[in-house]
Amino acid sequence: MSDHGATTSATRDLAVQWRTFAGIGLFIAVIAVIYWFSSYDYAGTVMLGLASALSFLSAGYLFVQDRSSTKPHAAVEGEVAAERQYLPHASLWPFGIGVGAFLAFNGLIVGFAYAVPGAIVVSASIAGLVAQTRRRD
Repeated sequence: MSDHGATTSATRDLAVQWRTFAGIGLFIAVIAVIYWFSSYDYAGTVMLGLASALSFLSAGYLFVQDRSSTKPHAAVEGEVAAERQYLPHASLWPFGIGVGAFLAFNGLIVGFAYAVPGAIVVSASIAGLVAQTRRRD
């Protein structure tokens, strides 16, 4: 009986999540319409529309996951997947990848000579992350 309660709890939490994202998407869509009629600004309206679409995309994905988690075989498959799951150790390498990508892309705007150090930082960070992952226990 405790297994049934755990599944119901997880499903209820997932339902709250997709409904929250759908509500945010609806709110942003209403704001986009109000913004358009008050300013007639294309850029801001498009950005608000894309933000609304992204929220609805997240809500749709969570909705599909919520519906598939109610099937009896989904809990068994989730347990098997959890046993195979690998999470890396805490690391600063992803931060290095992000900083390097930022430098590289800004270098493409400013000039190619500025992109080279960013590419070097990205390459070194990826190599460090791969090396750390291969040394895992």
